[in-house]
Amino acid sequence: MKVVVVIPTYNERENIKLLIPALFEQFKKLPQHDMHILVVDGNSPDGTAKEVLEFQEKNTNIHLLKETNKSGLGAAYIYGFQFAVEKLGAEVLVEMDADFQHDPKDLVKMLKTFDEGYDYVIGSRYVKGGSIPKQWALYRKLLSLGGSLFTKIVLGIYDINDFTTGFKVSRVHGFVDKIDLSEVNSSGFAYKIDLLYKMHNLGARMVEVPIKFGLRDRGDSKMEKDNMLDSLRVVLLLRYRKSQSFFKFIVVGFAGLFTDSGLFTILRLTPLASAYASATSGFIAMVTTFALNNVWSFKERKLEGTKKKATSFMVYFASSYIPIIFRSWLISLSVSHYGDKALVAYSAFFVGIVVGLIWNYTVYSRVIWKKK
Repeated sequence: MKVVVVIPTYNERENIKLLIPALFEQFKKLPQHDMHILVVDGNSPDGTAKEVLEFQEKNTNIHLLKETNKSGLGAAYIYGFQFAVEKLGAEVLVEMDADFQHDPKDLVKMLKTFDEGYDYVIGSRYVKGGSIPKQWALYRKLLSLGGSLFTKIVLGIYDINDFTTGFKVSRVHGFVDKIDLSEVNSSGFAYKIDLLYKMHNLGARMVEVPIKFGLRDRGDSKMEKDNMLDSLRVVLLLRYRKSQSFFKFIVVGFAGLFTDSGLFTILRLTPLASAYASATSGFIAMVTTFALNNVWSFKERKLEGTKKKATSFMVYFASSYIPIIFRSWLISLSVSHYGDKALVAYSAFFVGIVVGLIWNYTVYSRVIWKKK
């Protein structure tokens, strides 16, 4: 099969000088494939393109695509994918960075895994055998891990652990060629999430292969400063398009939160005290949100008939009170240890709210208002 390794660059002359020979060493281990390299250069002032052209004079399997100006990471990859498919006749696309954070040796095992019949092979840092640099700051580790966990939960793709890796192998026929690449929702870092989501929706057979993600030691990063917000935007946009009921549920949840917190604020000043005030305000908010969810959030699955509503409300009541009980216990435990102060009570209260939102949406959408 014709495999095109797409590599975006910006001021990567020193890297590309080493990477191209390293890749061709690995290509020797893949005689079953027609291996090509496509460098997408963002008008690098350091002469990266000139370096590629010098390699190209010696090997026709090296290709150069120049951008007029440096674009975002996603835009560079999409530009390269379109060229590779339309002009080079690529049957397999490989996403790979130029800075050796992706080890060229891993390409062999990824393509051999692809040859086993997979359509999308993901070089994963978060499966057994994979890793991220120990030198990363704690906040970066938390953002990376937390971002993938958030994406997994919101998009409901539970069999994938690494959503933001930039080292992947994709089958073109039946998958990439069915995606309108011009409509990918990000020109930046978040393109990775969008493409993975689209491949998943096409029914691609996906697998994660462990990789050890390295440190960048030279060259300029193509990462944008706002990639975290961009990723959040893309994940929420994809989820909204998939299921508007989720966002309506969140709105109803906030309505319930305001009802709950408002009553809690009032009642905790009465003889009920914090723990009992939480149980009372939670019950009133629960009745309110049941009605709003039925007529708005899940209106396409609206409960009809008095008997069905009554039965469903009992299930709703029982399931909804589990996080309320947990929250009340957490508040009681917190105030008993640290005193019945507003900061203590509210901190425990809002931790309980977050746990309750996750629990409630899962039960509501899959049990009470499940699709028929």
